[in-house]
Amino acid sequence: MKAVIMAGGGGTRLFPISRKCMPKQFLGIDRESSLLEETIRRCRSFANEEDILVVTNERYRQHVENELAAAEANGASLVLEPVARNTAPAVALAAKFAKDKLGAEDEEVIFVSTSDHIIRPVETFKAAVGLAAKVAEKGKFVTFGVRPTYPETGFGYIELGGESGGAYKTVSFKEKPDIDTAKYYLKQGNYLWNSGMFAFRLGDFFRELSEYAPEIYRLTLGNYEEMASAFVNMPDISIDYAVAEHTKAGVTLPLPCYWNDVGSWDAIYDVLEKDEYGNALKGDVISVDSKRNLVYGKKRLIATVGLEDVLVVETDDVILVAGRGQSQKVKELVAELKEKGRVETEIFTEEAHGE
Repeated sequence: MKAVIMAGGGGTRLFPISRKCMPKQFLGIDRESSLLEETIRRCRSFANEEDILVVTNERYRQHVENELAAAEANGASLVLEPVARNTAPAVALAAKFAKDKLGAEDEEVIFVSTSDHIIRPVETFKAAVGLAAKVAEKGKFVTFGVRPTYPETGFGYIELGGESGGAYKTVSFKEKPDIDTAKYYLKQGNYLWNSGMFAFRLGDFFRELSEYAPEIYRLTLGNYEEMASAFVNMPDISIDYAVAEHTKAGVTLPLPCYWNDVGSWDAIYDVLEKDEYGNALKGDVISVDSKRNLVYGKKRLIATVGLEDVLVVETDDVILVAGRGQSQKVKELVAELKEKGRVETEIFTEEAHGE
């Protein structure tokens, strides 16, 4: 089995700690190790380091190499996207690398993983991937789903059909819903959150591309170097839209362990340890008569008095204050900052580095 880790994203939903220069896969959230290092170690539980491929770009090459060293996986391969073209072209590039450079056969299973989620415990995850591999070996295109615990509007959903051997027929993929629709999905019980992780045989993937994404498939017909050179011509499309939503071989496996996409500050509140008043506190923080807050500090003392359901995030150059439950709107804040030409969305300012 080959494990493909997608680590090229530069998301800013966790602004101000996550920025283009240092996106969340390179950050430690509730542990010292980064999310990417944890992902690599999870993949090492079922794959040799030589069978791990990390897809990223030149901008993050050094970061990825550092995380591979920290995870004791220097034998893993780096697959560098020439330009950003979403997950379908990125997975296709990794699949071509596996075929041409690592000698992968059409029957070999490819497991595609995100790089910036919290998934625990490792042993349970390892067993789930093992089951996914067995299902994929039967020619199925496997998607991992997560059983929803609340009506989340920030995730896509998967509608499940009948079950066979622990896998459910994938009926349809649903866009991020409004709150009423999310409540309906939760009540129905046969809708899972889409985790963004997949498993399939290499040959099956190329066949699916030829049928449902021919513009991508055509660029895989040469050798790896030719594909990389023509990568700029790839469409900007996710693997969900390109293949998963169309394949007739789609099945979904519920992920039977803790999963958190760490996609918002509210998600970070969920994963951090709380004090007796429901406060999640990280850094030098003193809390007086305050309840259910997230205070995430770096260097300065942060003191709260009489606050409830608030999040405070401090970095060297930015302080974010928001109501808990509103953190999905951080992306709106980042968009406004970009419109105003503020460089903080891309990098930490010079003052933050003491220059």
